[in-house]
Amino acid sequence: MAGSSTQQHYTLVDGLRGVAALAVVLYHYMHFAMTGTDHDRYVEYLSLQPFRTVLGPFYVDGHYAVQLFWLISGFVFAAVYFGRNTTTRGFAANRFARLYPLHLLTLLIVAALQAAALAKLGHSLLYDNFDWRHFALQLFFASDWLEGQGHSFNGPIWSVSIEVVVYALFWFLREPLRRAGPVGLLGAIGLCLMASALGTVTRIPVCAFYFFSGVALLRLHEWLGSRWRLPVVLGFAVIGGVGLAQDNAMLREVAGLTGLFAAVLLALASVENRTSAGLRRASGWLGDCTYGIYLWHVPLQLALMLVLLPAVNPAILASKAWFLPLWLGAVIGTARLSFVWIERPAREALRRLGTPRGKGQAAWAG
Repeated sequence: MAGSSTQQHYTLVDGLRGVAALAVVLYHYMHFAMTGTDHDRYVEYLSLQPFRTVLGPFYVDGHYAVQLFWLISGFVFAAVYFGRNTTTRGFAANRFARLYPLHLLTLLIVAALQAAALAKLGHSLLYDNFDWRHFALQLFFASDWLEGQGHSFNGPIWSVSIEVVVYALFWFLREPLRRAGPVGLLGAIGLCLMASALGTVTRIPVCAFYFFSGVALLRLHEWLGSRWRLPVVLGFAVIGGVGLAQDNAMLREVAGLTGLFAAVLLALASVENRTSAGLRRASGWLGDCTYGIYLWHVPLQLALMLVLLPAVNPAILASKAWFLPLWLGAVIGTARLSFVWIERPAREALRRLGTPRGKGQAAWAG
């Protein structure tokens, strides 16, 4: 496990990241029940959600996709950066190019939409804290470094705000962790878990726990022979099932979610080279849309609600069976256009400021 990564591109993992983004969109579907910023109104809408018998777990627990994002990020970063000769400038330029252009664009759009909501309705929509301090925090990716700041503007960016801190931590620890092997990685994961259990000041240790668990899963996948991969996947699935059955919330998340997500991640990585080219292309296509799906769905909700309110109740419209596929199609379509016309061109232009790197692998890490 101490050797360098194979730097393989795991397209099925890309697809899983896209599915996780759609899970967050389904969880936030309840936003349509809100005429203001009262998130307690979610419960009023539970019985109105279309296709609830099938999509109920996503409507209720879709927010756990954030932990899956963090786990996948660790897996991908280890695949791309372990053993790779990359400068700090190149790493920073790639991270900035990957994350910031779309973040800035959607932040400005949400600010304009919230200003329009204040003028038309007399209050903001979906999120409170519409002020200059929270705008500045979001502008510098610092909105959720500390607990208690409250969601604001483009709310889903909270998880990225935390993750960028962990990116920096990974970058400066990557070589010591690679050389230390399993013991070093397990120690780092244990320290992150201990810090998350002892403190409530920030969620950064929680993110770091999942991220470095993802790093460990990549190293485990590379180390395992093909005959052991299925038993290990089943083992993680059992751990996940047992963990989810516990009454203790921390056990459910640490053992249940991590075990279940680890099983899925390792299973997809194991069958990557045995799946059809068409499935890999589709997974890569959806993976390219992930960041756009995550950052565009709230601005799109705000725009639609601003048009409808106060004359039309968005909850009634969103309860129709035909509306959900139309909504998901609009979000995915916007994300695809965003990737082709905004994200990819901006990324390619900004990356020229950093050290040139492997085209495919650099683009994958994100």
